[in-house]
Amino acid sequence: MKICMTLRASITSALVLSSFLFSASSQASLTSIGNGLIYDDVSNVTWISDGHAFTNNIAGSTSNPVADPYTGPLLGTVVTPSLGSPHTIAASDFMYENTSLFRWMGSWWAATAWADNFTYQYGSQTISNWRLPTSGEAQALITQLGAGSGAISPFTWVPPFYWTSNLTSATNADVARPLFGTINNFTLMNGAVPRYSNVWAVVPGNVASVPVPAAVWLFGSALGGLGAVGRRRVETKRVG
Repeated sequence: MKICMTLRASITSALVLSSFLFSASSQASLTSIGNGLIYDDVSNVTWISDGHAFTNNIAGSTSNPVADPYTGPLLGTVVTPSLGSPHTIAASDFMYENTSLFRWMGSWWAATAWADNFTYQYGSQTISNWRLPTSGEAQALITQLGAGSGAISPFTWVPPFYWTSNLTSATNADVARPLFGTINNFTLMNGAVPRYSNVWAVVPGNVASVPVPAAVWLFGSALGGLGAVGRRRVETKRVG
């Protein structure tokens, strides 16, 4: 009886310890999973860690972004939103802000086309099912980062504002603004030209292969060891 009680107490202690370890590890919502990717377990999406990804990707396909209009592969792409009419990507959907921002920005249609066509390649890993974040995912990220964040770990650079995937009408879309901690509604056009914003992309789920935490293996080993010890003691008592 004493052996059984000791075994139960040991198992209970192990369970309490493992629960503590899991609860402690679950507090961190934004986790760097390596190779420039951030997993958000609140929204269950993976973010690109550097908000300049759009800028770097677009600039790489343009000979002289300061002097020339966009000449990259997205020209001619047709975006058919759930609201509004189909839109064909033109050079006017892109703008390189050199005087102050030093980065490419895009219309909502250009942002959508880029995110949908973006492919992440690292070693043997290829991820292609990217998209613009929803307003809910953007709000969850803003809440976790806190308003006024320009660059905050584990992210390299957080855009001050960027398009979401949420069209609220044929003429308006939600824009996330981490610097203000808000989600605002912008028109897609600014007069006769498209309205520009930064672009960020997400992919559903955790794209990294997440190993089982060491605590699980330790917990399993502890239970196995306790069971073996318990059996040995019981057998010894029977022989005696």
